[in-house]
Amino acid sequence: MYEDPRTPQEWEDVALERRSDAVELRRTERHVACLYYLGFTAECFAKALCVARGRTVPRGRDGHDVLAILEHAGFSSQVLPQEVRTFLADRDVGLRYQPALPEDVKIEDEIKAANRFVNWCTTQLRRQPRALGPRTRRRIAP
Repeated sequence: MYEDPRTPQEWEDVALERRSDAVELRRTERHVACLYYLGFTAECFAKALCVARGRTVPRGRDGHDVLAILEHAGFSSQVLPQEVRTFLADRDVGLRYQPALPEDVKIEDEIKAANRFVNWCTTQLRRQPRALGPRTRRRIAP
């Protein structure tokens, strides 16, 4: 059986791996899949913040709601720019059933918001005291 990551670094490692997947999906112009994987990236970073702050990772419905995970970790979504909050609010598992992005969704804007969130999370994680092994190298953004 698969196990969830246990440490902030393990969650961050998974997040960076999903981000690398998103880069490849973007390269091949698979925009829905790219956006879906950017949602995974955001979720894993939010879960890393939970663990870094000594909180349990939410399960069930809230376990995939990035804004709810952030709140559980002790962060107000109001600290994030509006486009990042919108990006996070729009990421849900229903995206996996979409054959194409809606016309009003621009992949470049979504990638920009995702990258802003990743940068914010990375800053927050570096502020958290943790005695973990060496950090993973940052992967290239989509």
